[in-house]
Amino acid sequence: MASAHGRSLGFWCAAMLCAAGVARAQGLSSNAEEPRAGEEIKGDTRVAEIDEIERGFYLSVDYGPNYYLNLPGAGFVEMNPNWVHPGTRMGVRVGYDVLNNVQLEGFVLANFNEGEIDAEQAQQGQLTGDLAHFAPGAAVRFDFITSEDQRFFSFVRAGVGYALWFPSELAGGSVGSVHTDASLGIEYYTKLRHLSAGLEVDFQALLAPMAFGFQIYPTLKYTF
Repeated sequence: MASAHGRSLGFWCAAMLCAAGVARAQGLSSNAEEPRAGEEIKGDTRVAEIDEIERGFYLSVDYGPNYYLNLPGAGFVEMNPNWVHPGTRMGVRVGYDVLNNVQLEGFVLANFNEGEIDAEQAQQGQLTGDLAHFAPGAAVRFDFITSEDQRFFSFVRAGVGYALWFPSELAGGSVGSVHTDASLGIEYYTKLRHLSAGLEVDFQALLAPMAFGFQIYPTLKYTF
């Protein structure tokens, strides 16, 4: 009786081992979900490989100081009186990775600069004090250095737009100026998927009327 039970148990163990071997040989698929954006299913194991560095549409924000040159003369907007009044710059960019090293962007930049209040001019009904301008525009960026792991980039960017002055009376009565800028920057794609951080130095030239300045600011970008 014991011998019969032993042979029966041995038979079932052998059958189960054979079935497992056949299942592995046939490459049965797992219950993995269908690949989502940024994932790719590799082989019969149904293992999803995630793209750690996203490409495509992105949203970027920046914030930092600006410093405009106080250049007197006709055709110049009077900014940074006495050369001791740096201002504040804020920016928002929406862009798309056209190629691995080329991006097209739309932006809105805001610059706020402190002025000096002249009591005598104020008594005469003339505005004095702080001056701001807001510039929507478009830009193109080119990455001229790319690290082997595709995480670190050095780049140049050129942009053009139109800056609106507020209040316009402090810009010689002009509603706005042609905005141009050129920047040099670095960017690093973090281990947090979708997020990258960077640092940029920018030269800005406003034309008709004119103002020239420099800006340095950190950036934070989210790629969808």
